[in-house]
Amino acid sequence: MRNGKPPTRADVARLAGTSTAVVSYVVNDGPRPVAAATRERVLAAIEELDYRPNAVARALRTQESQTVAMLVPDISNPFFAEFAQAVQDCAFEQGKVLLIGDSGGDDERERAYLRRFLDQQVAGIVFIGARRGSSLRNMTDAGVPAVVLDRPLDGPGHSFVGIDNTAAAHAATRHLIEHGHRRIACVAGPGDHRNAVDRLAGWRSALKESGRAPDPALVHVDAFSVEGGVRAGRALLTARAPDAVFVSSDSQAEGLLAVAHRLGLAVPGDLAVFGFDGTRRSEYSDPAMSVVEQPVKAAAQCALALLASSVAEHVLLDFTLAIRRSCGCAAAPGTR
Repeated sequence: MRNGKPPTRADVARLAGTSTAVVSYVVNDGPRPVAAATRERVLAAIEELDYRPNAVARALRTQESQTVAMLVPDISNPFFAEFAQAVQDCAFEQGKVLLIGDSGGDDERERAYLRRFLDQQVAGIVFIGARRGSSLRNMTDAGVPAVVLDRPLDGPGHSFVGIDNTAAAHAATRHLIEHGHRRIACVAGPGDHRNAVDRLAGWRSALKESGRAPDPALVHVDAFSVEGGVRAGRALLTARAPDAVFVSSDSQAEGLLAVAHRLGLAVPGDLAVFGFDGTRRSEYSDPAMSVVEQPVKAAAQCALALLASSVAEHVLLDFTLAIRRSCGCAAAPGTR
């Protein structure tokens, strides 16, 4: 920066001893070829002046935006925050800028963000919807590539990256069954979220597989939040407490643990708990939480790759059962 002003294309041309048109050809890699020696002079001038071309203007000229968008339902939720960080890291590695919006779980705010992203001419959107039926179709109809994470949505035109939620919940519940627990409750997510419905189905299928009838009295449906977990704990643990609980999100599990502690229930002695998501905070709960661990980094990498693809794909990644103390297993090294 000279005299307090950022360098211009004319400054680069002057230093390189060429025209502003040639500088544009080098910056935009066309449309006309530039001699190797001239290109080197221009690139050297760009580096010396620390020249940064106007990204918006370049996008309009080349029809290629380097900006991608991500919309999440609650950025304060550790799982969505970790997802956003992973997508941001991947975008940065690819030289892209990430715009992040938080719908707050509100349908109208979600639609408003999508309209604004369209106005910004983003190259694509990574999307975690507020509800099962979303307005993402407006983006895909406009030709903007879209990848849905975590919560599958109905309708064509977009890619999806996630895990088999039913199989993951089934595996977690089966683990609790193998510990000998008989009364296994479920804290489920809202019924208008496809992943919540699938996780509840996995809990049911594991119980049926073991010859048990799922008890509706042992199911509590609530928000994917700490507060939702607190309400679930009060509903499930204050009367005849279950032996174990499969919880559909780490945030809910955090709230449930707090209620268990207040009621004097020892975890895992009196109550085994198995969470879902695998956020970093789950390792540091007391006791450390056994969880279904979602492959957040791999999902972010896959999502960015799919944005560059012209074909909509449905990708299921592998999940992991991270076994720690809350389910009754011996503590792994480094956990409590």
